[in-house]
Amino acid sequence: CNLACLYCLTESSPSSPARSFSAEQMLDYGRQAKELGFTGIGITGGEPFILPYIVETLEALTLLLPVTVLTNGTLFNKRRLKELEQLVDRDLRIQISLDSANPKKNDELRGETNFQKVIEAVPALVKMGLHVRIASTLSSQSPEEELKLRNLIYSLGIAPEDHIVRKIVSRGRAALKNMGISAPLDK
Repeated sequence: CNLACLYCLTESSPSSPARSFSAEQMLDYGRQAKELGFTGIGITGGEPFILPYIVETLEALTLLLPVTVLTNGTLFNKRRLKELEQLVDRDLRIQISLDSANPKKNDELRGETNFQKVIEAVPALVKMGLHVRIASTLSSQSPEEELKLRNLIYSLGIAPEDHIVRKIVSRGRAALKNMGISAPLDK
């Protein structure tokens, strides 16, 4: 991942060992998921858009099943946005993280300039015609802060049903920093 979010479940960061599937591995898992009766595929990381082959892989996966790709939204430069045009009209959701309407607070959790890059990326992706969702992982926001965040997200062109709100779970890096709520492990 290109960020080191304070509460990362997988403890991904630029200094973590690289862990990724090849395009063929992802397609093989997608084919297996379809055969097993799965109704959708989720792609996450770290940051999937670090992979040079991710757009073509997402295109191929959408031929198998609906796909949701989770991203921090920081890598949508002009070249990547141009590549993403081939995914318009595919059964794909791009789920971008944004945790606070306050740029400083958001960037403290996720990484420097994350807020600005997300605020620029979301409208560009929406305008392109891609289905964008926003996931907000909340820590200690007041009701007023949560309202400001919802209003910001809706102003970016995101429908209320495409705003996912969750609490920080005390696992991974969050557990090391004593952050989040406890979530029992399945037995």
